[in-house]
Amino acid sequence: MRILVATDFAYELSWVMRLLDEGHDVRYWIQPQAAKSVGNGLVEKFATWEDGLAWLHEKPSDALALFGSSKLGEKADAARALGIATVGGGAFCDRLENDRSFGFKVAKDAGALLPPYEEFASFDQARARAAQLDIPMYFKSDRYLESDATHGADNGAELAEYLDELIAEHGAHGTCILQRKIDGVPFSTARWWNGKDWTGPFEATYENKKFMNEDVGPSTGCAFNAVWFYDDEPEIARRLGWPQLAEAFRGYNAPPGIYDINALVADEGDVYFLEWTPRMGYDAEMTAALLLPNLGAHLKAVAHGAEVPEPSTELAYAVRLSVPPYPWEHGKRSDKGGADGTRIRGADGLWDGRFIPYAVRAGKDENTLEVAGPEGCVGLAADTGDAIDDIHDRVIEYAKDVLQVRGLQFRTDGADDCKAAAEKLIEAGFEVHAGLLES
Repeated sequence: MRILVATDFAYELSWVMRLLDEGHDVRYWIQPQAAKSVGNGLVEKFATWEDGLAWLHEKPSDALALFGSSKLGEKADAARALGIATVGGGAFCDRLENDRSFGFKVAKDAGALLPPYEEFASFDQARARAAQLDIPMYFKSDRYLESDATHGADNGAELAEYLDELIAEHGAHGTCILQRKIDGVPFSTARWWNGKDWTGPFEATYENKKFMNEDVGPSTGCAFNAVWFYDDEPEIARRLGWPQLAEAFRGYNAPPGIYDINALVADEGDVYFLEWTPRMGYDAEMTAALLLPNLGAHLKAVAHGAEVPEPSTELAYAVRLSVPPYPWEHGKRSDKGGADGTRIRGADGLWDGRFIPYAVRAGKDENTLEVAGPEGCVGLAADTGDAIDDIHDRVIEYAKDVLQVRGLQFRTDGADDCKAAAEKLIEAGFEVHAGLLES
């Protein structure tokens, strides 16, 4: 196939490299100017979206556009209007993720349970309301501010203080919510949609976002995650309303792609819908791809309304790798210095070993890579297997002893955290991969 990978985030390089290795004609288009060097020396790229679209349109019957991130919905819709098959991207996807009220409506109409919440037109309105409350709650914004901007507090005074700082830094404009804070296990359920119906098995992801061991430090996009595919429809999918979603998605003309529900399994067993991720999940989809037998065949089936190949039944696990100044990950990407140019040695395949690259490019020396951007998100160390402890040990050994990156940082306690979460999920009545219970 002729495949164009389009992104506003530039963390899809491992998929690009795998599709190339599978024999496809692949190009990369990166929207942010400051991320343009990602993939340099590794893959051919287009400078403009128009050039990429014209390249696809030369062979529309054998072309596919893969949209890895949000914010490209109009471009994805335009490609489909020209007869180009697509996976990911669309105005529906962008609205589902970025218009929290609309995302809540779709979930509630399907029968999902939501934590109690209030909506506000601005941050200062939310701040005023928070100061009146004396309950644990979260602040969540429709604006993308920073990874730690979804902030939990034990009471209104604490949250009001946080919002004072947030407003001083980012301003008060933007819709947002205050949501009741409920104790439990964050847990995600996803499935591929082929434009007509769901295809393939349900995908499960447990992830921890806290930067440092023992959950110290700020939240990041992801610090480590465990992913697997279910044999049958899981109980959590039924509780979140998945059986009713197919009809709704057809009504919205939902485009082909991966759709994920981020939920909370409360200590008492209730399941609460939190938000949608109607795009590649970073790091979930990169980790899950290790379980797919043929990525190109999988994407082609999704794009053309077919059944996808059966994935592996193993457990996949990944730890995020970074260098300073990460997790200062949302400064301006145009900033000079930072991690840009940091050398990477020991990378083993760029998808079929234990290294999954994110913001990297070819290095100046043979057999080296280098970090492509100031924020310092290097990628993942990942592997698959039957027991979480064994997988974890291989991943950490690779990150410590094989991969050579100055200042490399990563969590080393993920296996114990995953096992503890699995035990809580089982106690609440939900299925987990057997490998999460084995040493």
